[in-house]
Amino acid sequence: MEVLTLILQQRIGQNGGFSFHWRCDRIQLFQLGFADDLLLFSKADPNSVSLFKEGLTTFAELSGLQANLHKSHLILSSSAAPLRATLLTILGFQEGHLPLRYLGLPLLASRLSVADCHPIIQKIEARIRGWDGILLSFAGRVQLIKSVLSALQVYWAMAFILPKHVIKDIEKRLRNFLWKGSIETGYAKVAWQQVCRPVDEGGLGIRDIHALNKGLMSRHLWRLIVNERSSIWVNWISHYRLRNYSVWTISTRSGTWGWRKLIRLRDSLRPCITYRIGDGTSFSLWHDPWHDRGPLISQFPLGPRHTSLPASAPLSIVIFEGNWTWPPVTHMESVDITHDLPTIHGGPDRIRWTGPRGAFSAAAAYTVFCLRAPK
Repeated sequence: MEVLTLILQQRIGQNGGFSFHWRCDRIQLFQLGFADDLLLFSKADPNSVSLFKEGLTTFAELSGLQANLHKSHLILSSSAAPLRATLLTILGFQEGHLPLRYLGLPLLASRLSVADCHPIIQKIEARIRGWDGILLSFAGRVQLIKSVLSALQVYWAMAFILPKHVIKDIEKRLRNFLWKGSIETGYAKVAWQQVCRPVDEGGLGIRDIHALNKGLMSRHLWRLIVNERSSIWVNWISHYRLRNYSVWTISTRSGTWGWRKLIRLRDSLRPCITYRIGDGTSFSLWHDPWHDRGPLISQFPLGPRHTSLPASAPLSIVIFEGNWTWPPVTHMESVDITHDLPTIHGGPDRIRWTGPRGAFSAAAAYTVFCLRAPK
């Protein structure tokens, strides 16, 4: 796929007729590939699509690998309907529609529904039915839930915040298998919440699926917080979702359903994250929580106006040779900003996970979202 990428890059660079998709132009994104699966993005116009076709043809001539026309799809927005026949003729692909399955997961243009998640339930039920008739001890069923059944939804839980109804359906089947040994409803001797507590708190140590889902999805949020720009996803989110905001100040009421669900996890993670100021170049002056009060823009909405420091300014704008250099201010709100300023340590800025386990991981985030038994 690297060769194909180079071929397409060369053709796009040499031909001024290519137009990026309107949600990809800022980061010059035109393709995503994994193994032998490939996604191509462009504006729905004949010139751009023809460049893709020429690139695929050149790649086929060099490598002998051709796109399967019966399994390749062209997906268009409703606004591109007048060009549908032309573009399909150029590519020779089938017409596709969302939702579409990619790498085992649904590609969606709307919120994830219970019906979309039905394959997870089917897998769990099929695995439990495969154990019907086998005499398993209670301890054996506990171990199978921990090592097999609880893992079946992990792949999905790494990509989506699962609907609550889906999580309840999964827990129902795990609960029935634990107490009954099948998917049939049985009498539960202990509340499922208690079953999912750690062994040292009187539970069975079975993972809480809701907390596990949030813990796994928190990895995406962490990558945004530390600004992992090597990630295409982080780069895209920074340009099209966050823009001049940060994870901590972006509204939780705008964006797609999945984005809103993800960003709402931030409040649970915040107590476990510290900002260590180095030179200030990596932190936002107004939008990052480097101050004990949290993001300054939340505490002092008029701060940028009163201090003449832009809302998009880096923290380094008020640091010089390792010391704070705030401009003279007279407005009382702005004066409060300069009180109790944290220490400047020098060197690069650092964001540290100070929560459970000492370093960020999905397991550490899972612990944050778990309900703990009272001491």
